[in-house]
Amino acid sequence: MGVWGREHPRFWFLPEGHHVREINRIWPLMKKLKRILLVAGRYLQENPYREVHLKRLFEARGVEVALAIPGRGINKGGFTPESRNDPVFEREKALWVDGHWDFQAAMRGCQAVVLSTWRSYDPLADMARHKGLPTINFAATSGQDHWPNNVDHCLVRSRMAISLLNYLCRTGQVEGCVPESRMSIVGSMLHESPDGMVSRPTMDREFFCQRYGLDPSRRIVVLFPAGVAPYRVKVPLWRPEWSPSQVDEYIRKMIGEYFLICKTVRDAGCNLLIKLHPTAYASYWCREGEEADFWSQNAETSLLAPQDTQAMFRHMDIGVGINTNASMDAGYFNKPFIYISPDSVPLGPSIATVSEIEACCGIPLGPSSHWYTRPKTSPTPWMSSWLGHFCTMEQLSELLNDPQTYTIDPSHAQSYITEFWHRNDQQTGLRIVNASLEIFESALANSDFPTKIRRLRHAIDLNYLRAGIQKIIS
Repeated sequence: MGVWGREHPRFWFLPEGHHVREINRIWPLMKKLKRILLVAGRYLQENPYREVHLKRLFEARGVEVALAIPGRGINKGGFTPESRNDPVFEREKALWVDGHWDFQAAMRGCQAVVLSTWRSYDPLADMARHKGLPTINFAATSGQDHWPNNVDHCLVRSRMAISLLNYLCRTGQVEGCVPESRMSIVGSMLHESPDGMVSRPTMDREFFCQRYGLDPSRRIVVLFPAGVAPYRVKVPLWRPEWSPSQVDEYIRKMIGEYFLICKTVRDAGCNLLIKLHPTAYASYWCREGEEADFWSQNAETSLLAPQDTQAMFRHMDIGVGINTNASMDAGYFNKPFIYISPDSVPLGPSIATVSEIEACCGIPLGPSSHWYTRPKTSPTPWMSSWLGHFCTMEQLSELLNDPQTYTIDPSHAQSYITEFWHRNDQQTGLRIVNASLEIFESALANSDFPTKIRRLRHAIDLNYLRAGIQKIIS
């Protein structure tokens, strides 16, 4: 009889004589892409519905989408249980995935899996592959994070992202590595969302200033501080030789530097607004509300509401910070950024050798104000290149009062966007959909026989296509 006959428990329904021949007859039912599983990534209060936007773009192309939102059991940066009752996710019939069993159930009836990249998603890609399902991941965050997750194909943010991934994989700093031949550049979904899903994204400057008590006739300077509570966890990891008192002293000095920035900005006659790191609102690094409470009580200035992030980037004149990647987001919106050299706080370590990361960058290093000098290194380890300036605390006031500080050379802006974001045209979602459909349809049409068997077993085990199969063999 052979392994594929009636005696095989996976194919109990096949009558005598129906082996590989019948599987090949059944296979056309599986070749057309009908339904995919889309797994959201990190929860970001400033734009929690970016994967909803992607879901609707897939559906517009005739593909059914099962949207899964991850709980903290499967993604430490995932969604809180309250998100299950979010009317947007309820309307989209989102699935709650908080463990591997949930993910197994979510794959029912799906022919492919799309992951919004996160560090803990390697097992999800492995489970999908075990069922013969092709997998893709994409970026929907800022910073320079992208975990390859050992998927069949990575849709990455930019050329810089490919270079950085290659370096991190070569040095063993990430797992689940994917060769460059299985990477495509599409951009990031971070700043894209369904129409009307982000609160007041198009509010004008006057309304924005009124909302935050700002003077619309003055320039808007936004401070992007590192998370105080997360740093209480991170610094001991970076400096294991430090005593608790040394860690406390580091944090105290860092906070002092931020407060001095606030005073300098106000003394320069500018509006000041503080944009907290996303971990302030949903993170395993700190208690909910801890960061916002600290800054509200001590900074004597307004905190940005996360849902107004896009409006803030459109209306701000310049960003400032010390140890942050926020210059990337400012650059996406063609806004300059000032990195400040701290007078008393040693900069914390980067995730990898600074020189190696700088070697991944294909445009001049450091602030664009000095690109003409072709710097050999960046003055800060927190970003290899950015649009804007670098200065000491003493130079900040003068820089803020110089009109040229707020001007960006259009050619610099284009070079920066291409290197770090690929495009800032709000069309990344479409590029992800187009690339995914092409990759998935090719994978479904050109699978080897063992993959066909795994995929067919997945469908049969979950009662998917059973009626169609019975009709063919009856």
